[in-house]
Amino acid sequence: MQTATGREVVLTMLDLATDIAHWNKKYTTKTVLLKKLEELNLTSHQIEVLGFMYANPELDTVSAMAAEMFISKGSLSLMISKLENGGFVQKKAAKGDDDGRKVYVSLTEKGRNAVTDIRETMVESASVVFDDMDEEKRALFYTKVKELQELFNTGGWKE
Repeated sequence: MQTATGREVVLTMLDLATDIAHWNKKYTTKTVLLKKLEELNLTSHQIEVLGFMYANPELDTVSAMAAEMFISKGSLSLMISKLENGGFVQKKAAKGDDDGRKVYVSLTEKGRNAVTDIRETMVESASVVFDDMDEEKRALFYTKVKELQELFNTGGWKE
């Protein structure tokens, strides 16, 4: 097994993030995806927020989401308002003893449907890349991606 310093691991992860972002733009933001966003009357940033909310329903305040997404509360609030006007999200009443200053939001059925629709469009658009791959390489790639996903999901880097 190859050894690596923490710095080498981080540099490789940064390169991988760049590669994945590039791959995503090349294979999933083709005309078909842009057409789907236009059909849903959404921007790529809006679907990113909806996707984040879909994947993280426990983060139901603008403050919590903004902190995790590394965007300002003001920018996110503006986007949430536009999404609410479009029927994709709904604001909810304050919880329990909350003083009402927090803004709680959740996806509506229309918002959940938009996310699943976009995800399916992305999968259909990009899966051909892997379908064309040699079966053995595809299986190895899939195994390694699942291992990486498991590492991130379990916090396995903490010892």
